[in-house]
Amino acid sequence: MTNLLFQSDMKKIILLIITVTIFMGCSKNDDEEEIDCSLYDPIFPSLYVRIVDSTGANLIDNGTIDPNNISVEGDFPGAGFQFVPENEFLNSYADLRELDNSLRLFNPNESKFRYTINLDDIDETINIDFTAELTKLPCAITFFKPDEGVYKDEILELREVRSLQFVGDLKI
Repeated sequence: MTNLLFQSDMKKIILLIITVTIFMGCSKNDDEEEIDCSLYDPIFPSLYVRIVDSTGANLIDNGTIDPNNISVEGDFPGAGFQFVPENEFLNSYADLRELDNSLRLFNPNESKFRYTINLDDIDETINIDFTAELTKLPCAITFFKPDEGVYKDEILELREVRSLQFVGDLKI
């Protein structure tokens, strides 16, 4: 009889272990998808500026400024820029046309940074102070998303023309 009770208790314990194991295996939150970090390729922010006059006309478009006569410096290592010529993005989306004849500024991994843009054609130096917000992604990836810029004590509005692509108009 003792052996029978022992077998019955053992069956209950084994059944309990199996049940707990099944529930633990099924308790994964479906909202949290498993990510293979070796395949994860997130989008990082891009920061563009267009140099415009008081009417909003792009000064590179109209030939007032030659992009070859622009130099850019920053208060962080690796500061630089890339000129985005007209139709660089072979896409008909109107929002991407906003990036034609703009300067793509390299986005540092910092919350505050300054760019100095030297425009030799019109003997103008532009200082822009940017702030950026830390963004954390899966796989321990972080970046700083630009929030705003300040130029001549005024806020430089940054418009998100596409996902994480920000453009601001510098009125000079």
